[in-house]
Amino acid sequence: MTKPFLRQLIEEQAQALAEQIFLTFGDRTYTYGEIDEQSNRAAQILRELGLKHLDRVGFFLPNGPEFIFGWIATIKLNLTLVPLNTQLKGPALEYIVHHAEPSLILTNAALLPELQAVSASLAPGCRLLVMNLSQEAPAPTGPEIFSFDKLITQAPPDCPPPLPIREEDPAMIIYTSGTTGYPKGVVIGRMAQTNHPLYYHKEMLQTGPGETAYNYLPLFHVTAQGTTMGSFLGGGRLALDTHFNVFGFWERLQRHRAVVFPYLGTVLQMLNARPVRSDDAANPVRVAFGAAAPKEIWANFEQRFGLRLVETYGQSEWAAIWVLHPPGQTRIGAAGKAPDRAEIKVVDPTGQPLPAGELGQIIMRPAVSGLMMSGYYRQPELNARVFKDGWYYTGDAGELDADGYLYFRGRLKDYIRRRGENISAFEIERVVDTHPAIQDSAVVGVPSELSEEEVKLCVVLKPDQPLGEAALWQYCKANLPRYMVPRYIEILPELPRTATQRVRKFMLAEKGIATAWDRKKPGPVQTGES
Repeated sequence: MTKPFLRQLIEEQAQALAEQIFLTFGDRTYTYGEIDEQSNRAAQILRELGLKHLDRVGFFLPNGPEFIFGWIATIKLNLTLVPLNTQLKGPALEYIVHHAEPSLILTNAALLPELQAVSASLAPGCRLLVMNLSQEAPAPTGPEIFSFDKLITQAPPDCPPPLPIREEDPAMIIYTSGTTGYPKGVVIGRMAQTNHPLYYHKEMLQTGPGETAYNYLPLFHVTAQGTTMGSFLGGGRLALDTHFNVFGFWERLQRHRAVVFPYLGTVLQMLNARPVRSDDAANPVRVAFGAAAPKEIWANFEQRFGLRLVETYGQSEWAAIWVLHPPGQTRIGAAGKAPDRAEIKVVDPTGQPLPAGELGQIIMRPAVSGLMMSGYYRQPELNARVFKDGWYYTGDAGELDADGYLYFRGRLKDYIRRRGENISAFEIERVVDTHPAIQDSAVVGVPSELSEEEVKLCVVLKPDQPLGEAALWQYCKANLPRYMVPRYIEILPELPRTATQRVRKFMLAEKGIATAWDRKKPGPVQTGES
C-alpha cells in the first residue's frame, strides 16, 4: 500500500473537521475548512502567476494565517518552499535569494524594501507577491509586484488538480545559519516533509483532538512548522503568536487553554527569572518540548509551573528524526535516546565508535528513506563530506552514556584544545551565563604561546550591572574545572551575530587578545568594578 503524502492528509483532515476551529491568531479564527479553502485560493494565485511543478517559492513573511495558506498551497502544487528568516537583510539576504533562485517571493509591504534593495540578485523573472500593499504607493522599479490581498479575494476556492509526486521531490529548502561560512540550503523531500509532522504530533505535541498547542516561534523555523502541521494532522488547535513575550506568556496560555508549547533554553531561563507567584502552577500546560533546557533549573521549572519538559536534540537536516527521552525515563542534562527509526553513534576523527563517556562527533543513520534531508542544495562537495557509508556526520560534539542517552556538547568547531584537554565552549558559556550580571557570552580559542590554544571569554553585561574582568574570572574559577577557566576575558557592548542570531565566533577569535584582560598580566584593561 502506497503511503499518502502530506497533501492527501491535509485535505482528508480538512474535510473531516471542516467546521472545527484550527487556528487562532489575534482576534481571528479559522476552521479547518476555511484553512483549506484559503489555501486553494492561494494555490490558484500561484498557478495564475505561472508557477509550475517544483518551482521554488520564497516566503519572506512574519507569522500569520497567510503564511499557512501559502505553505499549504505549495504542498498542493508540489512547489518547493524556501522559507526566509525575516531578520535577513543586505548581503545575508542577497546571498540566499541568489543561491535559491526562487521564481516568486511572498512577502509583505513592511519587508518589501529589503527585497527591493537586493533585487539585482533575484533570478530573472522573479515576481513579488505582497501583502498589505498600498494602492497609493508609487510604482516600484525592479521585479514585477502583485497584491496578494487583491488576488486572493478574486481567486476561486477550487482545489487544484492532483499532480504526480515522488518521494524525493524537493518540498522545502531551509537555509541554516552560517557562523563560519555561507548558509547551507537543507533540501527536504516530499516524504520527509510528510513524516515530520506525523512524528512531531506523536512524540512532541502529544495532543488529543481539539486540544491547543501554542506557538510563538517563527514559521520559517522547523520547530514552528512541526508544531503547526503536527497540530493540524492531530486534529487539534493552534494558537499562533508573532513573537515571544515573557511578560504576557502565561496569560496567553491561559486564554487559549494551551496544553503544550515549544521552548528554547533561553525562554526557560527568562520565564524562570520572573518573580515567583503562588499561582505559577495554575496553568493548563502539560508538556513543553525543546532543546538546551538548563539542567540547573530543569527540576525546579517543572515543579514550579506544574508541567513536564521534553528535552530533545536534532537538526534541520534530520527532518523527521530526533532524540528524546522515553516516557517516564527523563535524565536531566541528557538530550535523550535515539528513536527506533534511526541509529546514533559518537565517533572519533577516523569514524570509529567511541566507548560510553568519550567525547566525539555525533553521527546518525535513518532506518528507512524519507526521514531526513536529501542533501544540501547545490553543494555536492559538502554532501560528499557529510554522507559516508549511509551515515550523516553532524559536525556536532557529544557523548553517549552506558544506557544510550546522548549528551550534546556543542559544535565540534566550538571545542578548544588546551594542554591536552578538549574544552567545550558550550559548557563554559552555560556556567558564565548563570552570573546575574551577564547578559550574553561566547567562548573561543586563541593561539597560545606554548602550544595548542588558550580560552578567551567574551561577555556582554546587563545594563547597570558593573562587573570587572578579575571578578568574573574569580567566578569562573569557583564554578569551573581548572582547565576550563578562561585566561582572557573581554567585555563587549554586543556580540557579532548572523541574521539568525547565532554568534559569529570566528570574528571574536580573529579579534585576538590585544584588548582583552589577561589573567597572567592583569591591570591595563579593566571595565567596571572588580
